[in-house]
Amino acid sequence: MTMQQPIFDPVKFKDTTRKQWDSAAEAWNRWGPLLTRWLGPATELMLDMTDIGKGSRVLDVAAGAGEETLTAARRVGPTGYVLATDISPGILDFAASNAKLAGHANVDTVVADGEMLDAISAQPFDAVISRVGLIYFPDQNRALGGCAIISSRAARLAPSSIPPPTRTCSSRSRSASSAAAPPCPRLYPASPDRSAWATRRCLPGA
Repeated sequence: MTMQQPIFDPVKFKDTTRKQWDSAAEAWNRWGPLLTRWLGPATELMLDMTDIGKGSRVLDVAAGAGEETLTAARRVGPTGYVLATDISPGILDFAASNAKLAGHANVDTVVADGEMLDAISAQPFDAVISRVGLIYFPDQNRALGGCAIISSRAARLAPSSIPPPTRTCSSRSRSASSAAAPPCPRLYPASPDRSAWATRRCLPGA
């Protein structure tokens, strides 16, 4: 008897992702310092690639608890602006709270699906960033397309992602990071490979 393969439902996937990140938000926020040490250099490179500096207007897609949002806010300074978006209102609440605690009045948050940024596209942005966010989008091409439209005027779009295990750092470093960090939400049945985008479209020099 042939076992029927599960059918991927992007709507259920997003609903599951939203609920799981809402549930994991507090734990994920507590690990902000670890994320800074782990992903800090990649974040700085991402901001360098988009020429983010004083006065820049930045859209952060799938911002989570906002660790990279605050890094961008420090760069753009009080004359700049950062809009952090995420599908999870629970984790985005921490981004807003963290920005307020850090004294960044130039940061706003909006709950938004990274594949549906039409309402945001009318706003002027100099750069669009997304740190390890694309892996949670069922339709990564659509997400990239929306980000590209928003950044087309300045042509500055820099998403970062996680390549497959064979392309990442040593297994020892990878295991240490995994052991220390809280568990990420599980994949929805039959969902796409989260590292596929990084395999197909690695940035030059990655």
